[in-house]
Amino acid sequence: MENLSQFWHVWSELIIASVLLAITLGFLLRFVLPALTLKWELKRATNRLMALAMPANPEIIAQEVMNSPRLRHLWREYAQTLHAVTDPTKPNTIAMWRATAMAEDFFTERALVDTPLKTDFYKHLPGILTGIGIIGTFTGLISGLNHFEVTSDTELVRTSLRSLIQGVGQAFQVSAA
Repeated sequence: MENLSQFWHVWSELIIASVLLAITLGFLLRFVLPALTLKWELKRATNRLMALAMPANPEIIAQEVMNSPRLRHLWREYAQTLHAVTDPTKPNTIAMWRATAMAEDFFTERALVDTPLKTDFYKHLPGILTGIGIIGTFTGLISGLNHFEVTSDTELVRTSLRSLIQGVGQAFQVSAA
């Protein structure tokens, strides 16, 4: 029985470590890497926009600044609200562009960051991991208590107590992980 307990203890730690490693890798590949890519896209678009001479033609902005599909789509929507204002002293010369809607209505945090990075899931991830830790803690405590026996034989009590302490220790290791 002791060998089975040790075998399960080793395998349970490997399983827990594997699950935690998979979660970490998934987080890095599905959130951190896309976040860094998005940061690079937005920084590049901002730098290119700052370098343009104003008033810039919306078509030039679409071609030179809005390179990613996400930005291109948002820009197309916003560009429909732009209207050219001509210079009265110089006919056929555009003095500026007037918008009928605010750019903030189109280039929102939700559209630029939350949706592409699926932040709704990652906002709940700490709670999910905490729940898994609590379940692991109670599973270890219950397992340790199931193996605990109180008798007049002191050697059996020591063995039971050792099993209980190992179960509690494993439970707290899972919770800490």
